[in-house]
Amino acid sequence: MSTTHRGLDVERDSDVPISTQIFWQIAYQIDSGRLLPGARLAPVRELGAALRVNPNTIRAVYKRLADAGYVTSRHGAGTHVSDRPPQRRGQEALAGIVAEMLRRASAAGFTADEVASATFAAAAERKRPGPLVRILFAECTNADAVYDAAAIAEAFPTAVEADATLLHEIPERLERFHYDLIATTTFHADEAQAYSVGLGIPLIAMIVGPGYMELVHEIAALPSGAAVGLVCASETGTDNIAETLRLAGATGVQIVTAVIGSDEGLQHIDDVADLILLSREAIALGLDNRFSRPERVRAWKYEFDPSGLELLRRAIEHIQDERDAANGPEAEPLLLPTSIGAVR
Repeated sequence: MSTTHRGLDVERDSDVPISTQIFWQIAYQIDSGRLLPGARLAPVRELGAALRVNPNTIRAVYKRLADAGYVTSRHGAGTHVSDRPPQRRGQEALAGIVAEMLRRASAAGFTADEVASATFAAAAERKRPGPLVRILFAECTNADAVYDAAAIAEAFPTAVEADATLLHEIPERLERFHYDLIATTTFHADEAQAYSVGLGIPLIAMIVGPGYMELVHEIAALPSGAAVGLVCASETGTDNIAETLRLAGATGVQIVTAVIGSDEGLQHIDDVADLILLSREAIALGLDNRFSRPERVRAWKYEFDPSGLELLRRAIEHIQDERDAANGPEAEPLLLPTSIGAVR
């Protein structure tokens, strides 16, 4: 499910055209990592309704984003963040956001110097410990990373702030922001450790529920030469899922991949695959109904085992105890749930 409209804001009395306001904000979400490669943007009519903007305006924004290299659009598959968005750090988007922020601040009676001071303070705050324990959850697909970070935040609502990232982006995120913990699944613990080695940040490898393990064992038990189809929002996602299967012991099967918008690739999988794995994005788009012989289709998703959440709870508690000891007896403790069930 897309959450693109969250965090978007339209100022109807602004001198900046509404389409430009929306373009700046979505481009900045992509540049800042809030929208990761492969993330699906809200459908045109959904975003238009959420912002109370004409759908044609949203179509124009999406076309402008596509022309700038931020997104790709395919008929029937929607609009997704490009696998390789522009490498520039969104100077056009950033300049527009700054201009709009200054305009709003001026209308509220603040000077440009006051805005600059507050912005610097807020940016500095993100690079040092805050009141909540900051967790960076890393996974091999955008959908799983975002979903799991949200699940962690929901499990510890008064104690943590959880962000999502792809595994290979861990070093960049750690360079830009402060995190107290890195979390991932047990399958990716070694990879996450390699990306964060020497930085002194604890890594929690979370155990997943038995349903996921049963799926992996089902794939590993396929006869040699069997074909397994993988469908994900991006080539990065399919490559990473394929590597996860290899690490889990599924070395004798043939991996056939396709991205969501590729009709040719999806048809090839339908023709040759003995088992078909669909990512969360593919399931959300209803692609489980696209294939003949639906008994072959499996959802590539998982839930955290309660023991994995308990391990994370103890790590959070340990960080809080260290902070309390450093801050003295007057520090106000953050409340953690006393018992944790399976998330999802």
